[in-house]
Amino acid sequence: MINIDDDGKIWLQGYNTPEYGVRVGGLYFVIGQGDTKISSCFVYGGNLIVDLDNSDKKYRTLRKFPFNLKANTTGTLFNGFKKTKHADIKAITYKDPGVEEYTINEKGYNLNDSKSIETIKLMELAGWIKP
Repeated sequence: MINIDDDGKIWLQGYNTPEYGVRVGGLYFVIGQGDTKISSCFVYGGNLIVDLDNSDKKYRTLRKFPFNLKANTTGTLFNGFKKTKHADIKAITYKDPGVEEYTINEKGYNLNDSKSIETIKLMELAGWIKP
């Protein structure tokens, strides 16, 4: 079974501040957490699934990072990684082509009581898995 091996901050070349990222095996992902307070990441099939819930701004974003995407963005492991040696790496970012995204905005967030919807149900709504 594939799991998330480590997480921390990655300083991407050309960025002003480090971004939160996770490592799965030899792959690094910058998930685009931003100012989201609640997030979860897990492996489902051949993908990293990221669930970002921003209750303050009333939106929830689900991202799917296929493992077969090529890592093109150069960065350096910054801090927080406890099981990974400091290194220069290539990462897959949430801005890369092939990363899919499904967002529930403020209206849907309130109507659907988005906070209580399980991530798997959101994946069904996005059409990523069958009910």
